This record gives sequence, structure tokens and C-alpha cells, in this order.
Amino acid sequence: MAGEPWEQAKTSLQGVAEIAAQYDDDGIDIYFLNSKRVGTELRTAADVEELFEGLVPKGATPTGSRLDAILQKYLSRLEKAKTYDEQIKPLNLIIVTDGYSASSDDPEVVLVAAAQRLDRGEFPSAQVGVQFLQIGGTAEAHEALQVLDDGLHQVHDVRDIVDTVMFTGETVTASYLIKTLLGGINKRLDQT
Repeated sequence: MAGEPWEQAKTSLQGVAEIAAQYDDDGIDIYFLNSKRVGTELRTAADVEELFEGLVPKGATPTGSRLDAILQKYLSRLEKAKTYDEQIKPLNLIIVTDGYSASSDDPEVVLVAAAQRLDRGEFPSAQVGVQFLQIGGTAEAHEALQVLDDGLHQVHDVRDIVDTVMFTGETVTASYLIKTLLGGINKRLDQT
């Protein structure tokens, strides 16, 4: 994802950081799929701007491996906290993508494994949500993402942790990203 979609992603995430800071002292964390750069506890548009500074998207998108690293770390913390009867905030990921993923780096296996761990641990249904927001890209890429949303829990008999939205408007806004996030948290919104 480069050019205008990249700028739209940055601008909308700036808005999300500002909105999230009103409700959560921790702000938001931003991970990039093809960069090790991470921004944690971002609360302002300036925080997001600084994180994006000098970063240029390029190459294939290693969605599966990057998602695996994020989910493994979180699930390990979650399982450890459960043994001490501690609470961990839910994890809600919005993956802003053009839909292209290297074929050898399929996120399906990662998502199924995460859902299985959540099921085994009997964690709340809203403990983890993964929302793919496709900006641009091909119909084939959209179809691949839609399979993750519609069929993953049925085919593998696991909880539904995935939501996919294809953005077809002219500009992605912070409010659109918030709606996307809420669709992943509240599955009734996902059905509308």
C-alpha cells in the first residue's frame, strides 16, 4: 500500500489516536506489517505523524508472520494473567491493507491457532478481535480476506475473531475506522 491509501491510513489513524485517548489512557498501538517499527500508547495526531515519518511501504506484506508475533505475545500474557486471576484488556487489531499477502505467509493458520487458544482458555468472546480494512487492492485479494471473515470459524469450528471491511469510498476517516473497530467488538454490528 503506497501513495494515497498510505496517506489515508495515516490520517485516519491520527484521528483514531485522538478519539481513543478520550476513552483509554493507554492510547493506541500501531504495528507495521513490513517494518519492525512500533508505536505504543499513541494519544495524539503528532504521535502518529512521528511514527510514520520516513516510513515508506514496499515489498510483499508478511501478514501471517507479523500477526503471529503480535498474537503470540498477547496470548501468552493473557494465559499467564489468568493463572494469577488478573484481567488483561481485550486486544482489537485493525489491519489496514491493500489485501495483498505473500502466498507463503497466509494468516489463516495463525488466526485459527489464536482462536483455538482462546477457546481452550475459555476467554470472553470479545477478548481478541482482528479487523481487516482493505483500502484498494484487487477483487481476488478481497475474496481471500472475506474467506477469513465468513468461513474461518465454520470450517475450523473455532470462535469468530475476524471481521473484514472493504473500503470503497474516497477517503478513509477516523470515524470509519472506529466503526470498523466496533464491528469487530460487537458482532451484531458486523451483520449490518
